[in-house]
Amino acid sequence: MEKQKLSYKDHIFELDTYWLDPIKDFKVAVNHPIAIIYPGGRFTFQTDREAQPIALKFAAEGFHAIVLHYQLIADNTPVYPLALQETAVTLNWLETQTEIHQIDLNRVVLVGFSAGGHVVANFNSIMTDPNLRKKIIPESLDVLPAANFLCYPVIDLTAGYPKTPEHRSAVTEDKFYWQSQEHLTSKAKPTFIWQTVDDMTVPVKNSLLYAQKMEQLGLPFELHLFTSGKHGLSLGTRVTQQPGNDLHLNEAVSVWWKLGMNWLRLIGIL
Repeated sequence: MEKQKLSYKDHIFELDTYWLDPIKDFKVAVNHPIAIIYPGGRFTFQTDREAQPIALKFAAEGFHAIVLHYQLIADNTPVYPLALQETAVTLNWLETQTEIHQIDLNRVVLVGFSAGGHVVANFNSIMTDPNLRKKIIPESLDVLPAANFLCYPVIDLTAGYPKTPEHRSAVTEDKFYWQSQEHLTSKAKPTFIWQTVDDMTVPVKNSLLYAQKMEQLGLPFELHLFTSGKHGLSLGTRVTQQPGNDLHLNEAVSVWWKLGMNWLRLIGIL
């Protein structure tokens, strides 16, 4: 893993990059897809349980992977619009890395967990539309994602999470960013969504709102709702189990990974 610092104007942010080395036995170069991962953490921190373990799972499937340490609530600085600007800068930066690391820019996947899912959902809703995008970043966006994963995502800041008005306003006081489903357009990208029905932190209504709006617009998506499981399951296996916390183990839900990889094959990413 290598650290990489990027900037938007005078704002500096950091990536963790996991590059696949070329296989020297191959007679032709192989360009790999890449996953950009947004861990959750209440918009106040980013859990490692949804960072490196997810990056390594994607690496095992033949993806380069990046963990994007997006803007959090800190020093009275809101999450938006910086989190979207950071994503745009990261995508454009990938273009400078294509020959160095053999990246297929037509197969970029954004992967958001919980609060990170809100950033990915907003990017898919706002930044894929050129007219809306101009409000966020005047520079051109030369690379766009091909697909998204939303894992127990926060979608609508008024749909049960955050729990208090103060927390919601700390994410951003600009209501434009609150309801990611409301800005979806026909230009949005295919999206894989999963969550547990009895999620006690982020109500399942969030996933349903996004899926419903995608269905109304005729956008490709796949939605999996599992009967039961703690919020923040990550992989649901011992790899991401907090020591002693059996609630992080959920064999029934852990199949989301296999389902997601099957979906990527269906849409031509894998």
